[in-house]
Amino acid sequence: MDSFRRTVGSLLPYHLLSYGSLLGTELYQSFINTKICYQVLPMKEFIILQKRLFPIYFGTQVGLTVLTAATYPPYSILSLVKDPWGVASLCLIALTGCLNWFVHGPRTTTAMLVRRALQGSESTDADSDGSKVLRANRTFARNHVMAIHLNAIAMIATVFYGFSLSATILAGA
Repeated sequence: MDSFRRTVGSLLPYHLLSYGSLLGTELYQSFINTKICYQVLPMKEFIILQKRLFPIYFGTQVGLTVLTAATYPPYSILSLVKDPWGVASLCLIALTGCLNWFVHGPRTTTAMLVRRALQGSESTDADSDGSKVLRANRTFARNHVMAIHLNAIAMIATVFYGFSLSATILAGA
């Protein structure tokens, strides 16, 4: 029982839980949730769902990254600074999450809505050559691809962090 109390009072279980939640959230959102929603929902409903879901996902990703850093054993961030690979990984995850949360996510959503409105618009007289639609498609594609790449970088950094953490635990530090 004494060992259990020491464990509960330690940062390690909370760190492992926050890291596991971070990785699980990234994998689930990227490979399961988005794919199923895209396949099952009509495009209009898919767009509405993604518009609401992705800001929450990116915010959760950043929040779990901060929580993972704050629970680094044995002394929180003070211990983390001794692990340069861990610091680099968590900073990269936080940076890519923030870029998606505040920059590319909103731009992608806006471009998606503009593109959808232009494609569904009956009044194409003002844009007979389709330049507005082409511009909207390019803006959407550029921001969407950037968001996808940033998310992939975050996932790779998250997996890398898991290996860095494992090495630290195995070394007994």
